[in-house]
Amino acid sequence: MQPATLRRHGQRGAYDLESVKDVFDDCFIAHVSYVVDGLPACMPMIALIMENPEADTMRSSEPGEQLRNGTNGGLESGIQEDTNNTFVYLHGHPSTKLMELVREANRRQSEDVQNTTETNGQTVHTSLGEVKVCITATKVDGLVLSSAPNGHTFNYRSATIHGTCEPVSSKTTKLSVMRAVTQKIVANRWEEVNPVASMQVSLVYVVKVHIDALSVKSRTGIPGIQPRNKEKDGPDIQTPPWTGVIPLWEELGTPVDSGLTPNAVVSDNLEAYIENRNQRQQAYSKKAASS
Repeated sequence: MQPATLRRHGQRGAYDLESVKDVFDDCFIAHVSYVVDGLPACMPMIALIMENPEADTMRSSEPGEQLRNGTNGGLESGIQEDTNNTFVYLHGHPSTKLMELVREANRRQSEDVQNTTETNGQTVHTSLGEVKVCITATKVDGLVLSSAPNGHTFNYRSATIHGTCEPVSSKTTKLSVMRAVTQKIVANRWEEVNPVASMQVSLVYVVKVHIDALSVKSRTGIPGIQPRNKEKDGPDIQTPPWTGVIPLWEELGTPVDSGLTPNAVVSDNLEAYIENRNQRQQAYSKKAASS
């Protein structure tokens, strides 16, 4: 896979795992794109970037392994060496189309079905069953208003990961992913609720995505003022338009009781989580408006 380097505004790009993870951690939902029956598909999902709970070793014998384990060039390959044991984890019902594709791909790989091609004079073995995905997460931090239409934009953070899917069969890993999903929604929530039912564990299908390439693109600061040729484009309007940034952040509201758990109260942890997340989101957006 080619590096995930930016073609435009290259100075806004970063290619380290930490920067990518920061964006994904700040977004509740990511979008996972893949190809099915020759057609593109995209699905909103929770995407977790985390270390393998069982610290298993990478599949050193598989095609493209040097790229996946970060030994093929660092920044030049769009991936850092600290991804050796870090993956993107996706989960869903086994009947979900992406999960079906990964399950079928794993079956085909187990039968050692491979395709041999020639690239730059070298023989490359590529499994016919591999499922490739592109996962994106985007956070809009402000509306950037310029003095002319073409100068309007957003302050934002957008992270992209290209990767190769592998099914997870380990119950330990599945439980770790389910816990991480719960904690992503509300920090420390796993410890405040009833233990997960074993039947629910069996109903969850988990996919581990090996990171092939990654990048982050972001924008902060005030708008640019686009040049105008007054002789050709006409004079500026009499009243100067306001220019600047309207900070934008996601805010969690006051909890609304379901009525399903009588005598239960909002925990101190939940109240603190709401307050801290709101403050953090607001602080970043306001800082991004002027930085």
